[in-house]
Amino acid sequence: MRQPTQQQATPNNDLWLKTMVSIDYRIDPQWSFHLESELVVDRDASRLRALHVRPGFEYAFSPHWAAAAGYVQYQRYPTGMRTQRGSFQDLLHRSRLGGVFLNGRLRAEELFFENSALLGRTRGLVGVRIPIADSPWEVAASTEFFLNLKVDGTGYQSGIHQNRTYAGFGRAISPNIKLSAGYELDTFERSGNLRTMHLIRVGFAFKLN
Repeated sequence: MRQPTQQQATPNNDLWLKTMVSIDYRIDPQWSFHLESELVVDRDASRLRALHVRPGFEYAFSPHWAAAAGYVQYQRYPTGMRTQRGSFQDLLHRSRLGGVFLNGRLRAEELFFENSALLGRTRGLVGVRIPIADSPWEVAASTEFFLNLKVDGTGYQSGIHQNRTYAGFGRAISPNIKLSAGYELDTFERSGNLRTMHLIRVGFAFKLN
């Protein structure tokens, strides 16, 4: 099984830049199409690391609950790093407590590696958005865990070995465009070694209708 060499691996406590773009298109009151992408630059924001693309469809079966499914590809660019592609399924919850917006997501992913290894994992995310007084700004925070279930041939370990925590700000600049920026701490374990990455995260969200 191919593993990244020391030269390919990013150093611990590296600074990454993550640019996120999401596009939403509502088909009808219940169905919608979503396209999410992430461009990741590592080595103190100097080397192109990965492009993540996730198109999918969402079905809202109540005002607060929805389900989604689609395709995902984690395209890795440094030589020796493995691309992953497969399917995902989401269970989504969105609610509001006074002026505070709450969201939760339980995600399953089935990811195939280039050597035909399969990674099956579950991801759980909880988040909150709090408007700042009467301004167009809001504070956002979230945390997400990764639970590896099937790891044969991947070089990963089963169990919870990754966590992402985010805090930042967001602002709607029009009814259909929203910008966000913040800091994300990504902690994960690989081959018994705990690694920490610091990410500057910038997001652009577009609603087509």
